[in-house]
Amino acid sequence: MENQTIQPFLTVANFNLLEQQMNKIIKTLATTKDKDVILAVHGIVESEITAKVALSAADAQLIEQLFDVTDRAQGEAYLEQLKPYVIPFKALTASTLKSLFKKEKKLKLPKLEDMDFQQTCYLAWDDLGTHRKYVVIEQDEQLKAIKGIFSNDTIKGICAICNHHSDVGLFTTSVKGQVVGTFTNYSNYICADSQQCNQHVTDIEKTKAFFERITQ
Repeated sequence: MENQTIQPFLTVANFNLLEQQMNKIIKTLATTKDKDVILAVHGIVESEITAKVALSAADAQLIEQLFDVTDRAQGEAYLEQLKPYVIPFKALTASTLKSLFKKEKKLKLPKLEDMDFQQTCYLAWDDLGTHRKYVVIEQDEQLKAIKGIFSNDTIKGICAICNHHSDVGLFTTSVKGQVVGTFTNYSNYICADSQQCNQHVTDIEKTKAFFERITQ
């Protein structure tokens, strides 16, 4: 890959999508030598990428190199070369989080120094003592704070955020109703491991839409 002359253009979800589709190609090459099958998979992968990732001509040249990947080692090297083009989640500070959750008097903060914002589609952490899960997501260039109760009882199921099959628990949020003193509860099964969930998000717009639905 040539020296970087292009500004970061991939969202974290875009990067996850490219990794997912690359793995699909590698798995196909490992299980068949049929050129027609391989060509068909390449076509599916191309369709998936073009449907979700907006690319300029220069961007597309970088992404097209994905189709040259033939094995795991080459794939890992390709992903490493793509990382400088990933737009990280907006860097956060403890004071920013406290301002987002002003009503939480004893807010337990995550260890921000351990966060890799280049692998973060949305920020989430748990307060095990109160069973609360806190979420911060960026919408329309603004940070949005969400909190809810997360059940410790997990099952195998489909996560409402990333649509991946994993260990999920019930996440319940409450929103004030139109009548004073009333609330509407929204309960959805989401990944118990938010970090792992982030790695499975391949369409950030769907993720934003989910959080929008449970906070209206």
